[in-house]
Amino acid sequence: MKNRTSLFCFLTLILCLGATAMSHGAVVVSISPSPVVSPAVGSTLKVNIHISGASGVAGYECSVEFDTSALRYVSAANATYLPAGAFAPDPRVSGNRVTLIAAAGSAATKSSGTLATVRFRVAAVKASELRLQDVVLSNVAWRNLARSTVNGQVVKSIGAADVNQDGQVDDSDLELVSQSLGSRSPANPRVDVNGDGQVDVSDLALVSRNLSEGAPDNGGGDGDTGGQEEVVTDGDAGGQEEVVADRDTGGKEEVVDEIPKPEGMVRIPAGQFQMGGNDGDAQNDERPVHTVHINAFFMDEHEVTNAEYKAFLLENPSWQKKQIDQRFHNGEYLKHWSDDNNYPSGKADHPVTYVSWYAAMAYAEWAGKRLPTEAEWEYAARGGLEGQKYPSGNTLSTGEANYNRHVGDTTPVGQYAANGYGLYDMAGNVWEWCLDAYDAGFYAASRNSRNPISGARTLRWILDNFTNVQTNSSRVLRGGSWYNSAQFLRVANRNGNPPTNTPAFNGFRCARGVTP
Repeated sequence: MKNRTSLFCFLTLILCLGATAMSHGAVVVSISPSPVVSPAVGSTLKVNIHISGASGVAGYECSVEFDTSALRYVSAANATYLPAGAFAPDPRVSGNRVTLIAAAGSAATKSSGTLATVRFRVAAVKASELRLQDVVLSNVAWRNLARSTVNGQVVKSIGAADVNQDGQVDDSDLELVSQSLGSRSPANPRVDVNGDGQVDVSDLALVSRNLSEGAPDNGGGDGDTGGQEEVVTDGDAGGQEEVVADRDTGGKEEVVDEIPKPEGMVRIPAGQFQMGGNDGDAQNDERPVHTVHINAFFMDEHEVTNAEYKAFLLENPSWQKKQIDQRFHNGEYLKHWSDDNNYPSGKADHPVTYVSWYAAMAYAEWAGKRLPTEAEWEYAARGGLEGQKYPSGNTLSTGEANYNRHVGDTTPVGQYAANGYGLYDMAGNVWEWCLDAYDAGFYAASRNSRNPISGARTLRWILDNFTNVQTNSSRVLRGGSWYNSAQFLRVANRNGNPPTNTPAFNGFRCARGVTP
C-alpha cells in the first residue's frame, strides 16, 4: 500500500473482543474468538458469529459494531449453519456498523453452528471491542422466532403483512411488494410475505387481506432501519454523502454517510448505458446491445503498478513468486521479477503483468477493494460518451494510447490523457481482469438489468469464494494491451482467459462500492 511507513515492521496487536452474546430463550448468538492476536497493521482479522441452542432457524439479521479507528470492514461470508447462497444482498455498512442478512429455503436442522464470518483489516494498533447488536432470528416465512438487542431485551414481534414495519398494514406496504414483483432475491426479504422464495401476487393478496388493520402478532423480520424501507437515490454526490428517500415518512429525506473517496480512485456516477457493440469490428459476443443500469462505484485512476503490487507481496508471502500455490498460476507468474520479489529496474510505475486472476483478486481483497464487474468496466471506460468506439471517441491514435506494439512494452501508468471520468489507460497498455466469468451469450440474458454479473448469483459470493473458482472457468479481460491492434481496444470488445493465465499483457485495476 502507498506511504506505508511500517511496511517492514511486525507489530503485535491484541484486540480485546468483548465476547458479547445475545440469548433468545435457549438460543445464544455470540462473537468469537476473544482475544485475537494480529501480526501487524494491514493484516486481516477474522471474526465468527456463532449460534447455539437453536431450532427451526432459517434466516437472521444482525449487526456488528466495530471501532472504525482500529478496524476497516472488508467482507462477510455465510458460514456452515445455513446453506450456501443464504446471504441476501451485500451486507450493509454504515459508520461503525455492518449488518448481515441471510435467509435459507429451509430451516436449519442443527442446534448450533457458525452463522457468518466477518473480516476486518487492522488499521491501527490499539485495543478494540466488537459488539453484537439487534439480532433477529426467523423461520422459513421470515416470521420472527426471536429478537433481542445487546442487553437481551425481548421486543414485540411485528406482523409479516406490515412490510415496512410502521405498525399498520396500508398502501405503502402494497407498494413495496409491487415494486419487487417477480423477484426471487429481493433486496428487502420482507416483501416475500409468505416466505415461498419469490415475490408474486400471493404476497400482494396477503397484504391486501390485512389492509387498514394493525400489524398482527404472527411475526416478521425487522432491520436496523426501524422497519422503514430505504431507497437509495444513487446519483453523483461527489463521494461525500448520499440522499436516501424514506417512503414510509411521506418522502422525507435523510442524509447518510458514504465511504469517503479513497486515495487514487475516481467516483463513477450511477447511471445507465447501452452495453455492447454494433460497429464493423463488433463480434457476436458483443451483441445484442442492451441497456444496463449501474450503481455508483469507485475505480482506480490507473492500473495497479509494480510498486503497489510489491507492497502487497511483502505483507502476503503466500502470494510471492516462489511461494504461490501452483493452483493459482500457469507457471509464468511474475516471470520478469527476480526470485527475491523485485520488479524490473525502472518499472516501478509500470502496470504489473504476468499476474493471474486469482492473484489480482487477492491483491484487491488486501487493498480493501475488488475487481470491477465487466459492466462496471465498460461503463467506466466509456467515460460518459455514448455510442463511441473508444474512450476518447470514434478514432484512436498512438498519441492517445499504448497499443499495436508501437512502443513494444508497457508504459508508465497515466502517461496518456484520461477519459471523461478521469481514468487512465482504459484503452491499451495492459488487458485488465474483471470479476465476472466470461460468457459469450451473457448479453442475451442480462438485458435491462441492474449491476449484472456472470458466473455467480451475487458479487459477494465471488469475493468470498474466489480461491475456489474452477481453473477452467474463464474470466473476463477488457481494454486491450500494448501488443494489440486498435480493434481490441474498443470499449465494447470482450476477451476471456483461464484464471491461471499470466501473460505479459494482463494486468488489472480495482473498484469499490460507494454506498456502505
